[in-house]
Amino acid sequence: MGEDFVARQRPRSCSPETSPPPPRSPADDDDLLSEILLRLPPQPSSLLRASLVCKRWRRLVASPVFLRRFRAHHHRSPPLLGFFIDDYGDALFTPTLDPPNRIAAERLSLRQGPGERLSFLGCRHGLALLLNRPRLEALVWDPVTGRRRAVAFPPEFAINQGDFVRGGAVLCAAAAADDDHVHVHGDCPFKLALVFIDNGRTQISVCLYDSECGTWGDIASTALVTQWTSSVGTSTMVGNVLCWLIHRPICILEFNLDKQILSVIGGLAHVPDNSRPSSSFIFPMEDSKLGIGILSGQRIRLWERMANSEWLLRRTLELEKILSLKPQAEPWRPVVLGFAEESNAVFVLTAIGVFMIQLDSLQFRNLFESNFVTSFYPYTSFYTAAFLNMAEGPGEASTKAEGRQKLEENKGQGGVGTETRGLQGLIST
Repeated sequence: MGEDFVARQRPRSCSPETSPPPPRSPADDDDLLSEILLRLPPQPSSLLRASLVCKRWRRLVASPVFLRRFRAHHHRSPPLLGFFIDDYGDALFTPTLDPPNRIAAERLSLRQGPGERLSFLGCRHGLALLLNRPRLEALVWDPVTGRRRAVAFPPEFAINQGDFVRGGAVLCAAAAADDDHVHVHGDCPFKLALVFIDNGRTQISVCLYDSECGTWGDIASTALVTQWTSSVGTSTMVGNVLCWLIHRPICILEFNLDKQILSVIGGLAHVPDNSRPSSSFIFPMEDSKLGIGILSGQRIRLWERMANSEWLLRRTLELEKILSLKPQAEPWRPVVLGFAEESNAVFVLTAIGVFMIQLDSLQFRNLFESNFVTSFYPYTSFYTAAFLNMAEGPGEASTKAEGRQKLEENKGQGGVGTETRGLQGLIST
């Protein structure tokens, strides 16, 4: 009986069938993995490379819910994909990112069709705005998805083949309602504003369109400073106010989106009346204050509009020192090409190329070498909607090759190990 008792007390050996399951890897949790993938850099190649790790990752990053969350997570820092030029009506895209994030130019370009005469007005929140005057329409276009929405001019603006429509702006409708709202670039309803100057050039008007209700609002008008207004620049959003720089004489047109009130700011004593459009720009400052940059010689002076309507000089940018430019054999005059709100950066054409200068940090980047650019419309957005259907363009081909190579290297190593190493590789790039 003692032997039987000892036998009963003898510990049993662990068989494979009774072994405890291995601890679950965090990578097996779809919710946790989605949170990790959500924090990948917002560059065009990030999600593509993630989708090539395995089918599970592809399913996660291709989800419309995930794509929307990804854009919302990075909504304050969309990458500068490149810029558009208006080539006699064709909106031609020039990429500025390096491979593997470089997007083929033709992928985001728009060529006008028969009977069209397109004029590019600017970009905001992933959308581009163009005028199609022969058809008396404004065209809101999402270059990433290719979606287009034609909006007929308000009847009061649809005269003289639309030639009196001099400017405009497009923006996410949610951003118009709340400056802190998360707009997700292209997925939101939009608002569209058109600027109209009457035939006698004595009055300027703005009318606002809401895509949710599909109607134009009331026309807001104000008197012009002079009849010799020559041009209306691209718009800048300062808080909840759309602003346009008007030249000859220089003044600023303000349209309050909440109150839909239009006003003109004149008396810019620090700005010459004969200032060229290529020597000035307006930009938002802290606390939704209005700023204006004036290029003179090799300096850009940044002014801030105070509460008492006076202008205070805040900063002077010495371009030769900031950009470390060497003296040129022939004198050169820099040119302001444009301003990107979401990057808070000004673009300057110099004798050796186009530079992007961050106004906060003064960090700069030489985008490309050229001393001749006719038009310049910076485009910032998330290239996510079409990343799974990329063609084998110069940048995309290398991205796909890298993804396939990574899969081959990890083949046969098991699901968890493959995904873990793939995630480490994505984060380290």
